[in-house]
Amino acid sequence: MLELVTGGSGSGKSAYAESRICEWNRQDPKPLFYIATMYPYGEETEKKIERHRMLRKGKGFETLEWYTGLKLHLEEGSLQGSDVLLECMSNLVANEMYMESGAGYHADQAILEGIRELNQQCSNLVIVTNEVFSESVPDSPEMKEYKRILGRINCEIAVMADQVTEVIYGIAQQKKKPDTLVNRTEKSGVDSNKSGEFVMCQKENRAHIIIGGAFQGKAQYATKIYPGLELTDGFNCLLDEIGNCVAVNEFHSFTRRWLSEGRTKEELLKMLEKNENLQLLISDEIGYGLVPVDDFEREYREFHGRVMTELAEQADCVERVVCGIPQRIK
Repeated sequence: MLELVTGGSGSGKSAYAESRICEWNRQDPKPLFYIATMYPYGEETEKKIERHRMLRKGKGFETLEWYTGLKLHLEEGSLQGSDVLLECMSNLVANEMYMESGAGYHADQAILEGIRELNQQCSNLVIVTNEVFSESVPDSPEMKEYKRILGRINCEIAVMADQVTEVIYGIAQQKKKPDTLVNRTEKSGVDSNKSGEFVMCQKENRAHIIIGGAFQGKAQYATKIYPGLELTDGFNCLLDEIGNCVAVNEFHSFTRRWLSEGRTKEELLKMLEKNENLQLLISDEIGYGLVPVDDFEREYREFHGRVMTELAEQADCVERVVCGIPQRIK
């Protein structure tokens, strides 16, 4: 059994993950390991490490401090038949990318090879990752590459996983259950997706909207349910092109450009309303994190949020993608 657990900072995902692996271990006792990936590089990280040690105290874990080279640690089958909690993938990615002993540009390949080997050896495996994909301020090239690699790894693990869970303020939301590939809310106008096949939302009047954090597999999902549909790139298309395009990817980039040109929300919504060909909008969620200091960034984040709120109200179907897994929210 492999479960991927994601969530924001302080969301309660660590406590949930520990409860899951300990529950399985009580039902069928076997060696229980905790793979710690946070390197103690300062007072702040040392405090976090100590907090997690206290959470695990008395639960039977043997701690393995493996910061890089996961597959190398597993070469002799050291965890065969055991129960394992790995925490956290966001630290492991940073270690592999930036530590001297890490894989550098090949971090995603090295980590995924290690996870596949770990999954083969373990009886039960819980992997904790982090939601860091929903910010409005543009990332530096280094941070964008880090998020791209972490996003790709999260999506790949989600495909391998029997279960994927997002923890929101201590509340566990199942994104993928053991008996289904995609756990989609069954509502009028959408086919149940128990077979694991992607099913297109039924469109009546307005566009289908797909949202989620950066690098969550939104565009890949869209191409599966709309094969052959050409996606207009919102990052570099002409602004007036929005009036006749069929599908827009990176819509959050388009709204940034629209606002930077001094054009209004009302103008944009009116143009979209007149576009009878529009079938699909794909957008990052950017309303999370700290309020930006820069005046334009604050205005942009609120502008995009209000545009998306009105579009979602009119839409026939809105889906949110987490770790490559879609869930219908309207």
